[in-house]
Amino acid sequence: MESPTDRTLLNLWRGGDQQAARELFERYVNRLVSVAKRRISERLAGRIDAEDVVQSVFRTFFHRAKEGKFTVTDPDDVCRLLARMTVHKVLRKVEHHTAAKRDAAAEVSQREDGQERLAELLDREPTPEEANQFLDQLEHFITQLRPEEREILELRMQGYGTDEIAHQLSTYDRKVRRVLERIRGLAEQEGIGT
Repeated sequence: MESPTDRTLLNLWRGGDQQAARELFERYVNRLVSVAKRRISERLAGRIDAEDVVQSVFRTFFHRAKEGKFTVTDPDDVCRLLARMTVHKVLRKVEHHTAAKRDAAAEVSQREDGQERLAELLDREPTPEEANQFLDQLEHFITQLRPEEREILELRMQGYGTDEIAHQLSTYDRKVRRVLERIRGLAEQEGIGT
């Protein structure tokens, strides 16, 4: 029996057939992970996960496809589109992680004098003015988060690990890590903790 075309699967999925979406996913996931891995340098491999990028590509693809934003005429249209989306998302991730503050190339190893300097900074107590300013900034930041993000941040600030938070909130460890990464990014944008 001949397997259905991408166009057929896409139309079935638009009609609510989840199995069609699974077939499209299975058809291209390995190719897209390979595409993503080829564009992630060794230096950034610890920061950018090719599988996460591909998951994001499929989420975007299925969301936009459901809205009718893609027209599939050629048998290779879906494959080319997914590959292009993957490359684009990888490049955006690379750009994000090579920005000035996050540039992996600018990372330096901790030498002994670096350890001593870190110890000095950690031993120094903030002035009352610095502490108040930080607390005001933190309070403003927390009010901008979604309730779920706030709950995860509060548990993290209480010393819970990602596994414990996931268990307590009946969710997945990976989701907790993603939310914490998003919060970290927002905090960097706000200048908190820098």
